[in-house]
Amino acid sequence: MDDSQKKMLQELEGSDRELRSFWGIIVLAISVFLSAFHLYVAGFGLPGIGSKTFLILHLTIGLVLVFCIFPIKKGLRQTSIPWYDVILAIFSLAVGTYIIQKQTATSIMSGRPTDLDLFIGLALIILVLEATRRVVGKPLVIIALVFIAYFFLGEYMPGQFHHTRGDFERFIYEITYRNNGIFGTPIYASAQFVFIFILFGAILESTGAGKMFIDLALRMFGRYKGGPAKASVVASGLMGSISGSSTANAVTTGTFTIPLMKRVGFKPHVAGGVEVAASSSGQFLPPIMGAAAFIMVEFTGVPYYQIIQSAIIPALLAYIGILFMVHFEASKHGITGIAKSELASGRKLLMQQGYLLIPLIALLYYLVYVRVSVNNSAFFSIIVLLVLALFVQRFKDNLGRTAIIAAGVIAITLLLQIFIDPINQGIHALNDLFNTNFFSVETIRWKPEILTLILISIGIALIFALSQKKMKIDSPPVHFGWKQTLAGFETAARNALSIIVACATAGILIGVITTSGLSTKFTRIVIGFSETLTNAMPNFLVTDNTQLYFALILTVFACLLLGLGLPTTATYVVLAAIVAPVLTDMGVHVLIAHLFVLYYGVLADDTPPINLPAYATAGIAKAGPVRTGIQGFKYDSAALLLPFVFTLNPTILLITDVAWYQVIWAIVTATIGMIAFASFIQNWLVRQYHWYERLLALITALLFIQNNLLTDIIAIVTLAIIFALQLFLSKNQKNKEQTA
Repeated sequence: MDDSQKKMLQELEGSDRELRSFWGIIVLAISVFLSAFHLYVAGFGLPGIGSKTFLILHLTIGLVLVFCIFPIKKGLRQTSIPWYDVILAIFSLAVGTYIIQKQTATSIMSGRPTDLDLFIGLALIILVLEATRRVVGKPLVIIALVFIAYFFLGEYMPGQFHHTRGDFERFIYEITYRNNGIFGTPIYASAQFVFIFILFGAILESTGAGKMFIDLALRMFGRYKGGPAKASVVASGLMGSISGSSTANAVTTGTFTIPLMKRVGFKPHVAGGVEVAASSSGQFLPPIMGAAAFIMVEFTGVPYYQIIQSAIIPALLAYIGILFMVHFEASKHGITGIAKSELASGRKLLMQQGYLLIPLIALLYYLVYVRVSVNNSAFFSIIVLLVLALFVQRFKDNLGRTAIIAAGVIAITLLLQIFIDPINQGIHALNDLFNTNFFSVETIRWKPEILTLILISIGIALIFALSQKKMKIDSPPVHFGWKQTLAGFETAARNALSIIVACATAGILIGVITTSGLSTKFTRIVIGFSETLTNAMPNFLVTDNTQLYFALILTVFACLLLGLGLPTTATYVVLAAIVAPVLTDMGVHVLIAHLFVLYYGVLADDTPPINLPAYATAGIAKAGPVRTGIQGFKYDSAALLLPFVFTLNPTILLITDVAWYQVIWAIVTATIGMIAFASFIQNWLVRQYHWYERLLALITALLFIQNNLLTDIIAIVTLAIIFALQLFLSKNQKNKEQTA
């Protein structure tokens, strides 16, 4: 990401403060420390501190960075940190330090906090809400304030919402000092899993991998009808899964793809909308799913490999829907692709930067095949990525000197492996020197895989470098060095801030829900309302799933409302805490419930008028942001029915015990249903629909939702008739034109 892209992204996300000289160095140092600390923990474990201390440090440093980077309001164009934000940053550090020291105090352990404990707890809540307002925006803060108000006003609420637990001391204690508030599941997932993958994505991005994905996608799809838009969909999907930020993804890939889409004939707002949909939907796509997969592990207790196994088919179906939307759009307007002569050679691209795919392969190997911990998998992948990125170009430029450096790295790694115990004893001795107990005798838990990975990575780097020299391959767009490494570490810390503060605020919501008993009441309310609507229906329209249909529809509206203006990962955290339990209490499988809310949470990110990705792509496309946002929602709406499909027919999630041919049938019918719905939205199949054809296409798509062989056959036959009719009318029209 170049400087102009970074500036656009920072302004969109509320940070137009451009720090220079002293303050810039301070923020860089804190950011690099935060990223390096998480990398260390991912590889070697906690350095003699408890997991609660780790969470407090994660949030505290995050708050310090927020007040250093994000101004009190947009448009100030500050080049230094004002005095009041310096005070807030220092105060955040003091609050975090106090909470770390008071973890095992008698007042906290006994549940009787002192007045100072309560003051510090209240200060933490206020700091978290203010940081959330600056980074994420007002919507999540308003939701949090509504929940807090509910906690204290519960005795005045009617019916199911009534409760008598609104005690100030209990509120502060539960939210700030217990494990079901700010330091609950969301912030745990953020610290343990999400940050390390944001770091992986940031380093990968700093190597220029985004451009490689775009060029490869263009090579695959560029010459076909609407090729640049199809390439945008594929490239943005790959980057979106890794980046965790649909806005950052839209800026990174959109800078290249939107001008190409406009060049072949897509209207500016349509080009921007395609990029919005493709960038956002990357959150569905394994292996990383924008970090949602790892948070889902914590919320559901379902193993990671099972989550990505279940998510892969719906994610591919979602992208098939977007691709067909693009195809129908191109067909309507006669938009062609790019001449093959203008496209880069796929072989040369893979030779030039193909090594950047190896860390992704390593990640999948460790996550899915070896099944080591999520943290370790990311750590090993980052090692592979850094070694390859640092050595390939250097081997090509100066083989002899780089071989000496590589030998030195291998020697140091080997010595560390041999002398790890004496090193740990030396580190442990620092406790006496500094009068602390921070370091343990296992501060560095060495892993033999590190030496193996470095050896293999250096060997692969040498092979790529020699091949590039032999084939006279141009240098990659980014010459990766220590500057890019530090930039990746800083970018990771910045990108993680929205997740850190949103997860902390989500912890407040969870604390209120748990302490007030709202979770069970909310479920009863939704179930009761769904039952009332079902009873009001004529008997001949009621099926076994009617009540669930109504509950799912209510859930969709809740997801779209709660997700407005929030980053997708933050949206999922909120929905997982508030909405998903309603579905599980109605008998929906826990994984299905969480994938359901994830999908509609991502669609909320595309919903105008607040969707940030549309503002990003509109600026690049030179189009109106609201109009671009509407197009983004339109292209993503191909997946609007998909969560209903996998909720009522979980076969495509690969969690049911059925025969292989039933799985294939479910995938085929779901794919045809996606195409039918995309054609309905675009009002085009082979030619423009007549009104009755379009209505039939919608009915066909709805029939595929039912997990029923009869409705599937009726839908397939209906769509085949529509297709045949369209083909006949299209040929007839062409013959008339030729005759004329």
